[in-house]
Amino acid sequence: TICYKYSNFCINCNIQFGEYHCAICNLWMSNEERPYHCPDCGFCRVGGGENFRHCHDCGMCIDKQLFADHNCKVGKYMSNCPVCQEDLFSSRDASHELPCGHAIHWHCFRELASHDSRCPMCKKTAETHERMKPTWDAMAMGISLQPLPPELCKVVTIKCNDCEKLQPRRSWHFLGVQCRHCESFNTVVERITMMGQDAHDFLSRNGGDGGDDGGEEAVVQPVQRRQRQGQQSPV
Repeated sequence: TICYKYSNFCINCNIQFGEYHCAICNLWMSNEERPYHCPDCGFCRVGGGENFRHCHDCGMCIDKQLFADHNCKVGKYMSNCPVCQEDLFSSRDASHELPCGHAIHWHCFRELASHDSRCPMCKKTAETHERMKPTWDAMAMGISLQPLPPELCKVVTIKCNDCEKLQPRRSWHFLGVQCRHCESFNTVVERITMMGQDAHDFLSRNGGDGGDDGGEEAVVQPVQRRQRQGQQSPV
């Protein structure tokens, strides 16, 4: 039996098979994608070894410019991309870390961001506060320039997907409801506590929004009084 050692050159004519050759992975390819072998990952990656540093907690090669500030989480990349469902660890496509800590393919993130700015896993905002603030400020300006007529007014309780805080006595608007705590518009309506003229009168007394004091019970009482009055028989 003759055993041949894998080589990047032909044993007969000495021609080179590939610009890059990894004797461990038995891989031959060009240098166009700047391949390198990571001994901790156990196989070859692309992008240039001088640009990446392996994180033993995440179990992944991380861009050196992002390494100091990356969100370290054990097994974060031992999962599938939430968009395309391809395995993140063995994928040759670049991964992107969201502020919430979840990972996603970079090209999948760019496609997702064109129509949704939230993480597909936890629904938190997928961009940093600094990058989203101009958008949130523009939305807040649009709301101030488009007041609702009394018949469309609502007093609602919202929950912020970003800071996870529940906020009662908020003024609803079709453009969104901004979180008082983190300025995010990534909020959902948990319940409607007042509608129409009642909501308009309440919001007018509280400066256009529900304020911070009194709790949700103070909002429900005027509605209950009007319901009781409507149930009384005429004299």
